[in-house]
Amino acid sequence: MFYILSKTIDVFLMPLTMVCMAFLYAILTKNRARSRKVLISTLVGLYLVSNPILVNELLKWWELKPLDRESTYEVGVVLTGGIIKSYHRPSKYIWFSKSGDRALQAFELYKRGRIKKIIISGGEGSLRGSKVNNSENEGIRQYLIDSGVAAADIIQDSLSLNTRQNAINTAKILKEQFKTNKCVVITSAFHMRRSIGCFNKEGITVVPWPGHYLQENSILWFDKLFPSEDALAYFYLVWHEMIGYVVYKMVGYI
Repeated sequence: MFYILSKTIDVFLMPLTMVCMAFLYAILTKNRARSRKVLISTLVGLYLVSNPILVNELLKWWELKPLDRESTYEVGVVLTGGIIKSYHRPSKYIWFSKSGDRALQAFELYKRGRIKKIIISGGEGSLRGSKVNNSENEGIRQYLIDSGVAAADIIQDSLSLNTRQNAINTAKILKEQFKTNKCVVITSAFHMRRSIGCFNKEGITVVPWPGHYLQENSILWFDKLFPSEDALAYFYLVWHEMIGYVVYKMVGYI
């Protein structure tokens, strides 16, 4: 039930959904003064969440940095979610998606000898209850093997449907197969806070290794004063993650 609610309720809390609801209210209300206030407030809010400067500062505050760049560890866990857009099994051809850097970071850590084993944690489900499709998990595995990772060094958890399940299933694998409660967690920088919270809740000591950074170190220029589609998209991602963090905290997953 929580999985279904988490995939539906937050739709109403997303920026453009709230903008549409505000505009609809402004159109339908008979109070013209209130309508003008709602429209002005909505436009101001839309500008703020699409301003490159403000959104970038928010990302710099929210996204975490790697804490350890020298030590070696037994296991690294890469969390799925937007890494593979499509995987064509017959040809083994892979199309990467927006967070494909997660898989690249896992490979780089393995290649440099920083981790010895890689757990790919995450499956794909449907709110309609259809059969689970593990194309992303399989696609990441295929990419890692093609890049030189030994098949024997890859463990797949294709049952997890959210971050909490990532943590629960990973804790089980670490305990049963590696006799440890410590691992490197590889996920998008904006998703790292919630991941650490969930993994710590399951008794796992996390070494965070964020990838897929959204923040920029760009030079301030006049074009940054104007609204940006990219900034709005980045705000959507971090806002969605903040809501997820609060909800997880409320239900005790963190």
